[in-house]
Amino acid sequence: MNNKLSIFCGLGVLLISIARGNGQPQSNETKLLVAIHYEALCPDSVYFIRRRLHDALLDNDWWRYTELKLYPFGKAGSEYLELWNHHFYNNTATKEMQVFCQHGWEECELNALHACILETLEIQEAFKLIYCMLRAYSNQLDKCSNHLGLDVSAARKCKQSRKTPEILAPYGKETLKLGLSFVPTIVFENVFEPYEQSSIRYNFEGHFCSQYERKFNIRLPTCV
Repeated sequence: MNNKLSIFCGLGVLLISIARGNGQPQSNETKLLVAIHYEALCPDSVYFIRRRLHDALLDNDWWRYTELKLYPFGKAGSEYLELWNHHFYNNTATKEMQVFCQHGWEECELNALHACILETLEIQEAFKLIYCMLRAYSNQLDKCSNHLGLDVSAARKCKQSRKTPEILAPYGKETLKLGLSFVPTIVFENVFEPYEQSSIRYNFEGHFCSQYERKFNIRLPTCV
């Protein structure tokens, strides 16, 4: 009886092992790191997030395979050559750090609001909210949070209690490392490929599939 039970248990472990190895990752260790550097008022960013990224994650059921990082900063202030690091500078009159954004101060404010959302909500909830807010080039926090039934009190407190440059500083630090020239910029596994960005933006699913298979030696079910 004990021998039969041992055989049965062993078979059960084998079957579980096979099932886990059949293109069905079960932990963060088998999630592909994908970083999106974007701007809240950039039409190209809006298009990529709402049409490419969102659809790829949902249509392919890729959330369970993806560790998503969003960086709402982009090319903030790159045209101001006098700025410290071309993005932030210390205003000697007010003795405060300031930041410039490519599409004006309103974009800085929206980028900071997105940052607070990312800091205070779980990533899938944050992404749903940001996806909704990107439907319009204005602050849609109340409308979208009500529609999705999300508590955004912590995000509001984050935005109201801190200055915009302070909120954006860590996102700017990561973005500035890349020296990017276009947004959105997509980075897999912390490896920035500047000359592949156009291809990645227009064939995100294909690049995701190849990157995932390269790292984990697993072809995902929806990858051709």
